[in-house]
Amino acid sequence: MDRLSCMHLFTRVVELGSFVRASEELDVARPTATAAVASLERHLGVRLLHRTTRQLSLTEDGRAYYERCVRILADVAEADDAASRARASPRGRLRVSIPHSFIYFDFFPELPRFLERHPGLEVELVITDRAVNMAEEGIDCAVRAVPIPDDSTLIARRIAGARWLTVASPAYLKARGRPARIADMERHNCVRFISPSSGRVVDFHFEKGAEKVAFTPRGNLGVTSLEAAAVAAQGGIGIAQVPEDFVRDAISKRRLVSLLPEWIAAAPPMCVVYPSNRYLGAKVRAFADFAAEVFDHPS
Repeated sequence: MDRLSCMHLFTRVVELGSFVRASEELDVARPTATAAVASLERHLGVRLLHRTTRQLSLTEDGRAYYERCVRILADVAEADDAASRARASPRGRLRVSIPHSFIYFDFFPELPRFLERHPGLEVELVITDRAVNMAEEGIDCAVRAVPIPDDSTLIARRIAGARWLTVASPAYLKARGRPARIADMERHNCVRFISPSSGRVVDFHFEKGAEKVAFTPRGNLGVTSLEAAAVAAQGGIGIAQVPEDFVRDAISKRRLVSLLPEWIAAAPPMCVVYPSNRYLGAKVRAFADFAAEVFDHPS
């Protein structure tokens, strides 16, 4: 194998944590993968990986070399992209992780337009609310509406703001009263949204000017789906804080009432994210552009 191929194989071994997985992904024999990394170590005169029967880990020299390999491979991909005009014609398989909520938005009705625009793409949608391991699962990009830490290995492109509402049914408010302040919700039953990724109850967040308040909801029902939280609120179980898209129709038909209108129900923006160690290729750029178009509505 040439040096560049060995570097590519080495980076995938590191990212997948396995010679077997890397060889399967790149369709090469396991001995070939092992020999490629060994060839790099002989050429450099240093050990790149600590190998045990159970796991692989980078040596100090290996980590420095891996980071440089990632940059070199990204530069090569960018050069190939420009030379082949792939920016204008993205092609190949595109695996995207999207949340279940996309079923209820305008995404799927608009999807034929994206496929017609890019006939060279073969799109695979991984529909899940859990946090996927993008490297291990071969995900090119994912849509997230959660904060991305500054030290994250992901790069996020904002595609839309997220407007949430705090809602309850008229029947619930008639029986329990309408909260006039955030503190009033201490005596109310709330529908608790439990994050599928962390397993923790997600706080209700409120903003008014520079003032920010977080409230931990308490109630006798917890759900791992925001769609379910909206339905539960319509059923009169309690107060929920959910994306406006889930409840806009119910509010217009007076099945739900928006509460505390002077407060903004704060939520992180919707983003398309991809690993920072991958070049932003034409496929991911095309999807991000499309998603921004679909969700570009007033919030």
